[in-house]
Amino acid sequence: MANFSDPIPVDSDDERRDSYTENWLRELFVAAQNLSLTQREGAIQNYDKAGNLDAQYLVFTSGAADAENTIPHTLNRVPKGYIIVLQDKASSLYTGTTTWTTANIYLRASTTTVAYTIM
Repeated sequence: MANFSDPIPVDSDDERRDSYTENWLRELFVAAQNLSLTQREGAIQNYDKAGNLDAQYLVFTSGAADAENTIPHTLNRVPKGYIIVLQDKASSLYTGTTTWTTANIYLRASTTTVAYTIM
């Protein structure tokens, strides 16, 4: 899959400006069509690879409200963030105070025992 950066700035007087923009958007659209977020049929399991992204799914249940939860991962790098995919009740999930590592992330939930799936 291509690695995209910002479009190349084009002078507003350049008659090819619209063509450059259209080509860049077409490439971006094709790349988006090829995104895959899963590699299996059925329910997402813990540590499933997130399709063709450099990401994985983590499935866990939070502990006590606002307590820090240690969530292990197998990315072998420090994650940059997370996206909530599913949760079974109303709650806010937020970053804990402990620094993330190549093996664990630390999150807090505002509600007790929420079942989360995150990417």
